[in-house]
Amino acid sequence: MDIVQEIRELAYEQAKGLSCQIKSNPIDTLKTIQFEVSIVQEVNQEKIANLNVNLEPGSCLGNLVQAAVVAEKYFPGAKIEMAEVWEDFLRNFMLEMLKKNPSTRYDSSFMRELLMYEEPHAVVLINGVQFDPLSVQLGQDIEHPRIQLFPLWAGIANSFLVSNAWLEPDPEKKLRILERAEKICPETTLVAENIAEPLELLGKIDETIKKVKWALKRRLCARTLYVLYSLTEDKVYYNQLINTYTEEIVKYF
Repeated sequence: MDIVQEIRELAYEQAKGLSCQIKSNPIDTLKTIQFEVSIVQEVNQEKIANLNVNLEPGSCLGNLVQAAVVAEKYFPGAKIEMAEVWEDFLRNFMLEMLKKNPSTRYDSSFMRELLMYEEPHAVVLINGVQFDPLSVQLGQDIEHPRIQLFPLWAGIANSFLVSNAWLEPDPEKKLRILERAEKICPETTLVAENIAEPLELLGKIDETIKKVKWALKRRLCARTLYVLYSLTEDKVYYNQLINTYTEEIVKYF
């Protein structure tokens, strides 16, 4: 059995006992699930990675998996895809707030929440309609301005492997896991952003810069800008960073 099928079977096992009300369409059905979603100022990467490698609820991937299983199980005729978010609706909302009220730059909780919405994540696309589990908690539909579509279970397997790589301390082993993730589901920014660390640790600086630039072109992110500035010392990236997020953002890296 290949890993994509293994991940699908694990997902169905984890979703056993999940409570939902079956409605006339997949999106309304998903809105009846009580997803474990919390908005936090500090993202605990290790905790999230540990949840992800077991496809447990409480992380973006775990909630994505729950939504995927329910939609696939009860609406077998639906077209379901994984949509990697390349521009986040809530991140844009907070950037607009920052422009309108520049004093929010001094509010650490505001700035950390802004960065949280820039964390790499994905949602499901069902018959062309986005579903973000966070919309249930907020009580409003969320449609991200830019997404990139991938095959559902290959995309989920890709994210699963990235979390496994995050928990692997050895850079060579980490790199091999990420290369496997890339092969299973090519051209996710998630892999490109995460592969930078082992490449840099292994002295492959030119390749690191190439990967980070590739990711930045597709998904503008404060951390990615800062990483590129650190790697290249090119003020273009630093200026773009502070012009977009204000100079206060630097203290959070």
